[in-house]
Amino acid sequence: MRRVINAIKKPFAFIKAKTALQRGFLRVGRPGGIIALTLLCAQFFTWLIDDGLMNKLPIVVAFLVTVILAILASELLGLAIKLIFGGRRRSEAYFIMAFAGVFANNSIANQGNAMPGAFLMSLALTLAVDILGRCIWGLIKTHRFVQIFGYVAGVISIAYLIFYGVFFHTDSWGDSRVDFYNGIKNSTPTVSLTEKATGFDDYLKDGTYQVGTLSYGPGEDVDIVTESLDYSDFDLLENPDLMGKITIALSDYDFAKTPVKGQIWYPEGLSDCPTLFFVHGNHDSGTPSYLGYDYLGKYLASNGYVVVSVDENIINELGVGNDIRAILLLDNMKALLSENKKAGSPLKGLMDENRIAIGGHSRGGEMAATAYLFNDLDVYPEDGNVKFDYHFDITSIVAIAPCVDQYRPASYSVRISDVNYLLIHGSNDQDVSLMMGEKQYNNVTFTKDSDEHFLKSEVYILGANHGQFNSLWGRYDMMGATNGYLNTNHFLDEAEQKLIAKAYIRSFLDTTLCEDSKFASLLKEVDGYEDYLPDTVYVTGYEDSNFESICSFDGSTNIKDFESGASVNVTDSDTWTIKPYFRGSGAESEDYIMSVKWSEESHPQVEVTFPAIDITNGGLSFSIADMREDTAEKAEAFGYTVSVTDAKGNTATVQNPELIYPSLAVQLYKQDVLSGSYEYKHQLQRVNLTPETFLTSSQKLDYKAITTLRITPMGTEAGEIILNQIGYYK
Repeated sequence: MRRVINAIKKPFAFIKAKTALQRGFLRVGRPGGIIALTLLCAQFFTWLIDDGLMNKLPIVVAFLVTVILAILASELLGLAIKLIFGGRRRSEAYFIMAFAGVFANNSIANQGNAMPGAFLMSLALTLAVDILGRCIWGLIKTHRFVQIFGYVAGVISIAYLIFYGVFFHTDSWGDSRVDFYNGIKNSTPTVSLTEKATGFDDYLKDGTYQVGTLSYGPGEDVDIVTESLDYSDFDLLENPDLMGKITIALSDYDFAKTPVKGQIWYPEGLSDCPTLFFVHGNHDSGTPSYLGYDYLGKYLASNGYVVVSVDENIINELGVGNDIRAILLLDNMKALLSENKKAGSPLKGLMDENRIAIGGHSRGGEMAATAYLFNDLDVYPEDGNVKFDYHFDITSIVAIAPCVDQYRPASYSVRISDVNYLLIHGSNDQDVSLMMGEKQYNNVTFTKDSDEHFLKSEVYILGANHGQFNSLWGRYDMMGATNGYLNTNHFLDEAEQKLIAKAYIRSFLDTTLCEDSKFASLLKEVDGYEDYLPDTVYVTGYEDSNFESICSFDGSTNIKDFESGASVNVTDSDTWTIKPYFRGSGAESEDYIMSVKWSEESHPQVEVTFPAIDITNGGLSFSIADMREDTAEKAEAFGYTVSVTDAKGNTATVQNPELIYPSLAVQLYKQDVLSGSYEYKHQLQRVNLTPETFLTSSQKLDYKAITTLRITPMGTEAGEIILNQIGYYK
């Protein structure tokens, strides 16, 4: 037996003897590996240190500080490893710290997705840097320049570093998905009743008014001098942690002197103009983010609006919540509306205080709903000793790529009513990667039988990212080294993305502030406008105060019968149920949808029966999404038919009344392109059915007494759909 064991061990002993020189060579090179790993660690952590120090140091100094911190952290880690496991562990500690830096940046960029790929690529990079550092040091120290092992290891490491450098620093990864989805659109016949919106090309151009600008804030270099406010009562940083103390020490701001500051664009020669107050989101506090909406301010001002962009960088720098962001907006409004009444003020009479909209981007988008809530309150929800006295006449809210639930008053999500709401979001948003604002959209409700008319509209745009809605934020939605992992090759151009924002925001404001509904149909569907807008996919939703619900799945455990008297039945399915509509991070979903799943060769049908309704001057409406996740290469739309039946049993059927795209397959990260994987975006599309929809099918229907709606998926493949908000317009 011993002979057998020795025979097995003999080749390994031979290999060990033959590779002793090489292994010794790498041991000699350890200092080089440690140096290389330290530099790698610093490379990936410098941006974080620089940001933590408020960009106060030159980048070279910030890098040197990071090097020192990396050495200290590695030495402490090495000591801890030695105490636990024994032996000398310095090189392992430096390796772990460098790997942690690379992997952390990769993981942050991917937002926790594609973790196996992130782990392997980060590990390979750390190994390559370690080996190359050891090889260089070993060659210099041993003078064995004919060391084949060193050359082979060095060449392999250099090859991977070149690959990683190309991967990290170039943007040409993957192809745009627009042509793929346009192919689906062009090959899918739908019922289109919308005529081309004539004159919309001129509508998108700057208007006839000359645009003036005004700056306001504390200090002498502004057009309108405003007072600073004392926000210290909010005790925002009462018990700061270490980073909080560093922030306070380095910050240029003091909550006892919170600035009321911003930029105003206005049409020269006009008065009593409808006004939009707009707030940026969270970003590097050294960037004047409020000036990044100049494209929107100039465009709207040239068409008769006053636009105010509020500087809230103090919120970004000190890292406090969206509640304070909302209060600061309302205080800016109070200061400027006071100036609007003041004789001799440059603002005198410019703003119509009865036609006001508020809005924001990113955290500013979430904040806008909170500001509307606070506007009607008399005290601060977190402290009743803080009094509110605003009560402005706010008619409309614009939210671009908002987050949700970062502030929850009294631990509840923000719910608001009787206000117009516009939501814009992009499929390639790498910051707010899901359409979180749809939760807020669903939390905007309308009082029945109100004398006023309200609406809410949403649009989801293929290829739009987070930052290009702001001129100063750009194509990269993350910060520092994390941007190197983002796939920006599938994006719309910045000019195209801004054009979409201008189109939707102006048509929304014209409709809700100015009672000009010439292009209000854009808020319902993009048909008729596609020739004027950038060539991409638009998934839309719409509801107004005339909408009557037949089936709302929120707060119901009875999946068959509903308060309206409606009843739902699904045939030939595997399962049908009501479940939460999750959109990623944030509080637990408060929105529920109906899910229907079926197997191959099945022919499911969703049938909704209800007391007779009159849609003669209105129509039926529902939201639907295709939930399949194997459609990245399938160039076909979700096929379905819709049937309606009247009280006499007459039935009309139409095929594909609205184009339903398969789940939008996007590649947000470069690793997705390498692995051939996709992230599927499941976005509900609103389907509106008017009497005209069914004219080619049957003219025998009594549209004053519709009693049944049927939705039938076509084809024989397995699938899943979700449905929401089935209802009608009178």
